[in-house]
Amino acid sequence: MQLKILPLFFLSACCAGAQTLPHGVAGLPEDSTRTTTKAPLRERRLGEATVMGMSEARRTKVAPLTVSVLGLQQLEGTASSLNGVLQRVAGVTVRATGGVGSASRISVRGLEGKRMGMFVDEAAMGQMSNFVNIDDIPTDMIERVEIYKGIVPYKLGGSALGGAVNVVTKEYPEHYFDASYEVGSYNTHRFNTIYKHRIPGTHLQWGAGGGWISSDNDYEMTLATLGNRRIRRNNDRFEKLMVGTSLTAKEGWFDELKSELIGFYTRQGVQGFDNDIREAYNHAQSVVWTFNAKRDNFFLQGLDFDWDVAYNLGRYGLKDLAKTRYDWDGNRIPSLSPHGGEANNYPSDGRHVSHDFMSKLNLEYRLNPVHAFNLNLYATNTVLHPKNEPMDKALGFSANFNSRLSSLITGLSYDLTLLDGHLQSAFTLKNFWVNSRAKMLQNFYISQPVPVRIDQNRWGASWAVRYSLDHQWMLKMAASSEVRVPTSEELIGNGYSILPSIDLAPERNKALNFGALFHHNNERGGLLEAEVNLFLSQLDDMIRFMPDMIPTMARYRNFGKVRTMGIEGEVKWDALSWLYLYANVTLQDLRDRRRFTPGTTVENPTYDKRIPNVPYTMANFGFELHRNNLFGGRGQRSRFLLDASYIHEYFYDFEMSKYQSRKIPTSLTFDLGVEHSFGHRRWTLSAKLRNLTDRAVMSELNRPLPGRNFAVKLRYLLK
Repeated sequence: MQLKILPLFFLSACCAGAQTLPHGVAGLPEDSTRTTTKAPLRERRLGEATVMGMSEARRTKVAPLTVSVLGLQQLEGTASSLNGVLQRVAGVTVRATGGVGSASRISVRGLEGKRMGMFVDEAAMGQMSNFVNIDDIPTDMIERVEIYKGIVPYKLGGSALGGAVNVVTKEYPEHYFDASYEVGSYNTHRFNTIYKHRIPGTHLQWGAGGGWISSDNDYEMTLATLGNRRIRRNNDRFEKLMVGTSLTAKEGWFDELKSELIGFYTRQGVQGFDNDIREAYNHAQSVVWTFNAKRDNFFLQGLDFDWDVAYNLGRYGLKDLAKTRYDWDGNRIPSLSPHGGEANNYPSDGRHVSHDFMSKLNLEYRLNPVHAFNLNLYATNTVLHPKNEPMDKALGFSANFNSRLSSLITGLSYDLTLLDGHLQSAFTLKNFWVNSRAKMLQNFYISQPVPVRIDQNRWGASWAVRYSLDHQWMLKMAASSEVRVPTSEELIGNGYSILPSIDLAPERNKALNFGALFHHNNERGGLLEAEVNLFLSQLDDMIRFMPDMIPTMARYRNFGKVRTMGIEGEVKWDALSWLYLYANVTLQDLRDRRRFTPGTTVENPTYDKRIPNVPYTMANFGFELHRNNLFGGRGQRSRFLLDASYIHEYFYDFEMSKYQSRKIPTSLTFDLGVEHSFGHRRWTLSAKLRNLTDRAVMSELNRPLPGRNFAVKLRYLLK
């Protein structure tokens, strides 16, 4: 694993500071937020002055980078998870494997998994998949979500390649309490709470909060590999507990000092498909400490200082000691190892310990309104101590080895703003350095490990330009040749079931993006926004996981070249004062561009074939009806929402014949949502019906997803 600073998302909302803003936004479309003030009356009325403001979300949208922004309108109040909201964004798919808490990957323009950067308030989550998922963040506590496509902003740091998701939590008043409880299908329960209080007589703010998620995930599924047999999931229970506290000082020499302590506990059953797995489960426990310091004009006028540091102590593993396996008819099947094991060919009682350290320093210097510079230093160190005695016993030799990986990513950026803010460009140069030490077994027959030493150094660069034609139209162009340094798991394995890959080359992505954006504010405060983007990229040395028939022999390898090209378009429209409409469509084409089978001169049979298990035609559309005091009274607001999602059929293996049947079928799903708040939003009751037509939906190598399901949530807010 690799850290990953993770602020406590349900606490950082208490004391989140202002985000770094792009410069030179003069001449751009104004935000729909308006304040009108009247001039004093003397001998005659002088008229009215309208002050135009630009929200954080709008300022992010008009920056040179290609980015989609989800605001409160898409997030707040509904009984939705963050993944459910993200999959409505143009060019974005969420590759889930099951119900609540299941493994999922966010894909942007076909690039997914470790290539995607995940951030909370600009702090990297990295590979904390053993401990926390971005979908755990309650939508009620999110101010906005930024989805970057292509180039990742320099201020985020790290080595994300091709895209990133940055969740910005809300900034609340000094005294605040928020609690919600949700109940849903399959015995699903979610509870979240946050409390913030300014300590009397001090400049300190104390916060505490937590969350609990539990679900049986016992929905029925159809197994295509067993003659379309209907099976009820019976070992997919998920439970997660999150608790933490924070202390923040907002006055003093530093503008803000913040420290947080967070604890996580997760337990999740391992659901079987080919066989009826009944006992195996994954578990993880983690304690994370984070510290942040910020100061504007740091020893120099115009120089802003932002430093994050974090340490994580984690323990995790798979427990799988059952001596008997079962098929779906209830017949007993002897385990392949006399020592047990349902999910794999060997038993497991993983008690792996990881120590992760991360530090990110961001220095931004605004020389004047035209020139700005940024230096970002992102350093990590991961030490892994794997332990799995049952597996070693079954194999007959030790297959668990300690490892260490250190990395330093240095980014230097230059922003240029000309023509009274109409033209803005951002150029970034990055250096990636990685150093690791580990041990590995060369093959299954030699049980004596050999040392592994890896040292890598690479360079990358990106350039983005935005030109505002007038207050409504703007054009964007971005070009990049960026590098993703392999993660600790990819480079040095996990110490027990994945071998190190000494010769693993970093991925390099060369990309182009051309876009146009139209934004119009109408007189009643609504908007009409339309955007279209053309994109083209080539990913060299793509890294893929290569399993092996023999345990502990699997590893990551460089796959080769993948070319991506596509177009996406999106429209958002406040058609009436009570009606909001949106629609988007994405067409993308990912192709295998390896002319020869790796390491040989044999022609590649999949050359120019579509990359499998990636959808290429997607669309979303929906509307929202909203009205204040619909049922009379005061301080009430009602919303009715309909969201639809379409994904065209695609193959989950290379398409080698027109008769090939290994397809994930076309899906068209509808979600309905209702929300009513009263007491000036002190109380909010919301409900959501997902997959209204009970459509059979497959994902991730043809894994069945839940059918029609329902959730209702009650929220209380005191401030």
